[in-house]
Amino acid sequence: MPNPVYDVCVIGSGAAGGIVTKTLCEAGAKVILLEAGVSVAPQEFRTHCWPYELKYRGYHSEKQQMFYPPDLAGSFRSESREGVSVDRIRVLGGRTLHWNAVVLRYAPSDFRERTLHGIEEDWPLSYEELSPYYDRIEQMIGVCGQDDHLEILPDGKYSMPPPPLRCSEQILKRQASKLGIPVIPVRKALNTRVNDNRPACHYCGHCMDGCDVSAIYSTPGSMLPKARRTGNLTLRQNALAREILVDNNGLARAVSIVDRETHAEEEIRARTVVVCCATVESARLLLNSRSPRFPNGLANSSGVVGRYLNGHLGDSVNLYLKELEGAPPKNIDGCLDHAFVARYKTKDPTGAFDFQVNFSNFMFPFQAYSVKGYGSAFKNKVRAMQPGYLMLGGFGKVEARAENRITIDPNTKDRYGIPIAVMHFAYSDLDRAVFREMCATIDDLCGSLKCQVTKRMGNSPGGFASHEVGTVRMGRDPRSSALNSFCQAHDVQNLYVTDGSAFTTSSEKNPTLTIMALSLRAAEHIANTKNRRAS
Repeated sequence: MPNPVYDVCVIGSGAAGGIVTKTLCEAGAKVILLEAGVSVAPQEFRTHCWPYELKYRGYHSEKQQMFYPPDLAGSFRSESREGVSVDRIRVLGGRTLHWNAVVLRYAPSDFRERTLHGIEEDWPLSYEELSPYYDRIEQMIGVCGQDDHLEILPDGKYSMPPPPLRCSEQILKRQASKLGIPVIPVRKALNTRVNDNRPACHYCGHCMDGCDVSAIYSTPGSMLPKARRTGNLTLRQNALAREILVDNNGLARAVSIVDRETHAEEEIRARTVVVCCATVESARLLLNSRSPRFPNGLANSSGVVGRYLNGHLGDSVNLYLKELEGAPPKNIDGCLDHAFVARYKTKDPTGAFDFQVNFSNFMFPFQAYSVKGYGSAFKNKVRAMQPGYLMLGGFGKVEARAENRITIDPNTKDRYGIPIAVMHFAYSDLDRAVFREMCATIDDLCGSLKCQVTKRMGNSPGGFASHEVGTVRMGRDPRSSALNSFCQAHDVQNLYVTDGSAFTTSSEKNPTLTIMALSLRAAEHIANTKNRRAS
């Protein structure tokens, strides 16, 4: 029997793919979801293992290794001299399976960098156009938070109250307010009470190692059950997309996949293809999809596919508050960060940074690295400092520049015979200015707190904090962008790309909520287009 022709083929099951799949299945489309990885059952998570139960005591992302199979390592190379890395995951649910779930709206100004600051490009859609989709996504995934009335961080539709600030965070808020720096409760896709048939968080402090009760939003825990109930979903795991094939009219007709277990090749036919592989792998897939009609890669007549790679720069500090030193031990694990330091320098591009607070697990005594001595005196000092632990992680905007890019190396292939992705990246002068301003703010904060700093920010930024974006960017002009405002390829009408690679520019805010909002908007555009054709 010939292979079936699906209405839609979605490639990738993370934040973008989950929203697209659920939305289109509920709209009546027959959807096949391709995932290069496999499902990991919650009972397999190593969330609650003690450090002494693990070979590396929980370091080297040991609890997350099941999400990153060994065959990933040989499919990527970095040629950047900067301290940046990208996150390429291969598991059902993608990074929604072990994320910190901070969800922040971009502000109206984040969509207008050219107009306001004379840098980069304006997005082809405005905050006002995306705002209704932010509303619906927040209600769909369940977000805890509160209205804080900050122009730079628009309020949302919150289903639940935020987690309460802990002692160190209340002290930070008290001192930061004296400097005019806002400290607000975090906004997370986290259940602080029962919601969406998922339980409330039990505050174990292991969010990024995988939530074994689905209190944190994930594709497998929330979107896939809804998609399955429609009867319209076909899920293929271990299905690694090699290239997207086109017909004589230049439309996408099928996705060529390799089965990771058998190495067998197969064509998945569909009337519409939606790429949701994340920033690096989406660019890699399109650049590897070469044909006589698209010799430089699919949807790449502009030459921008792979270019404009950016994300977040940043670093972190660990400090210990003197007024909490020696306090009786308490269980303060919580849901990792409960507080958020919003951007407060809003007019100058060098002020494009914010801070997430205490997203390191409290189980590990980081101060032990800096305490001198040994024996009982050493242990007593480490124990006395622990209640005062306060960690600030800075996240700064990186400029979207054409020379920062993902390419493919046709002479180096992974174990499945697919040319690998290669990263080329260097920070700009503006990026380094943002980092310097971030470091100066940290110094101001530390100076206002009675504290001992045990880890300071470095001399140069790291990145991208798993927040890389921009390699298949949207825009109004097909000559300088790959997608329109609906994430639809200018060159290929039935091809969409809805993950972070679609971003025109980034901001200091986490990108996931915007990825989801764009994905919902694109999915409904696909459904409406199909309905118009049918009528």
